[in-house]
Amino acid sequence: MATGWNRDHESRGITQGWKISQEDFVENYDPSVLPSVTYLLYEIKWNHRRRHWQRWICSAGGEHAETYFLEDIYRKLRSNPFVHCSITCYISWSPCGYCCQEIMDFLEKMPNVNLVIYVARLYWHKEETNRQGLWNLENIGVSIQVMDLPDYNYCWRTFVDDEDKYDDEDDYWPRHFAPWIMLYSLELQSILQNIPSCLEISSGENQTPVFSLCVENDQQKRALTSANP
Repeated sequence: MATGWNRDHESRGITQGWKISQEDFVENYDPSVLPSVTYLLYEIKWNHRRRHWQRWICSAGGEHAETYFLEDIYRKLRSNPFVHCSITCYISWSPCGYCCQEIMDFLEKMPNVNLVIYVARLYWHKEETNRQGLWNLENIGVSIQVMDLPDYNYCWRTFVDDEDKYDDEDDYWPRHFAPWIMLYSLELQSILQNIPSCLEISSGENQTPVFSLCVENDQQKRALTSANP
């Protein structure tokens, strides 16, 4: 089990800790599957000399991980709402429209926080409220990107419990994720450029998700180019 596990928030469907287990990280950040829980890894970097704050949160069907994350951050920063800091999140599912609005409300109260969001996959990417929420975040200056191989490796080295790693491996480069990274990157570009969805996800044999790409016009082709420079 990962270190630092905390049961205080089980009534809200939330677990949290300092280091995530290798099994939980690999299973929940694999973009080729569609897990039912959401993990959120985050790191706070301060502008002055101070140790980085790192933590993970998991939501298993109760309260959304982003909601608890924002509460957790607010508790740390409310004594000095004008502190300058950078927060980077690595989320197994992109925020829904409601959580996007909560993030915007938080940033309005904390104007000196710089937020960067990396996602392993997109949550109900055809739902207009979710698409609009991500577009709104990008429009106010929040950087949103699909996790690429260096991001997986950084999370492995930063957030995964050393005792759980395969044969003490220091690096993690899941190159077999590349096709799904490309597909989700294309769809995210479609969202941020406000053009029609390109990504189809259906259920195949044994409920295995099947991903397909539908590029029908020049706008979508340009999005593909943006996602794959």
